Amino acid sequence: MGLRQHFRFSSTSQEAVLEVFRGFSEVANLDERGAFVVFSQLDGAEFSFDCELVEDGIVSERAGGYFTFLGMFLEALTGTFGPVTVEDV
Repeated sequence: MGLRQHFRFSSTSQEAVLEVFRGFSEVANLDERGAFVVFSQLDGAEFSFDCELVEDGIVSERAGGYFTFLGMFLEALTGTFGPVTVEDV
């Protein structure tokens, strides 16, 4: 795939994280698979942004032209859950 990173933040539940993810329906396709979620492009550059919901945040693997989406993704996470740390895995 591509770049793999761990996004750590405080959340009350996986459902709370999924609610944030569902808010992206106007900017990306969302395929929910339980604790796994895959975002892909609606328009523009092709990308795949896979997320696994884990106890302390999200482990993501992504490829393609995801940069614009990543900015909106981080803004949504910090706006909802506060500070987010990101590390390569």
